[in-house]
Amino acid sequence: MGVAQPVTRKPEDLLRYGFGENSFFDALIAWNRERPVGLAVYFSEFSTWRGSPGVYVQDLYVAADARGSGLGRQLMEAVIDRARVWGAAYCKLAVYGKNENALGFYRRLGFRVSDNERVLILDRL
Repeated sequence: MGVAQPVTRKPEDLLRYGFGENSFFDALIAWNRERPVGLAVYFSEFSTWRGSPGVYVQDLYVAADARGSGLGRQLMEAVIDRARVWGAAYCKLAVYGKNENALGFYRRLGFRVSDNERVLILDRL
């Protein structure tokens, strides 16, 4: 499974934006003893069409040696459980188009591919 673009973040960016006074995201980190083996980064969103809040999973990552263990499912379930606490009624995410393994994983969890939306990105603000 490849990443579509190089990682450009720095640890201090994650600390500032995720753990500062006005955090933009929340994260769950799965550990195997002293080593991180999984990560879910998510944040709240709101749909005017649905008239309800939701949760957007920005990143779900499981280390290669931990895949197939159920950790990805556990991380997604934990995100959804947390989101229900603040009233989220749906979960949304995007998958890189050629990542068939990820598409299969999310379909097994009950996600469907939306015919109505495409992800668009404006890289510079």
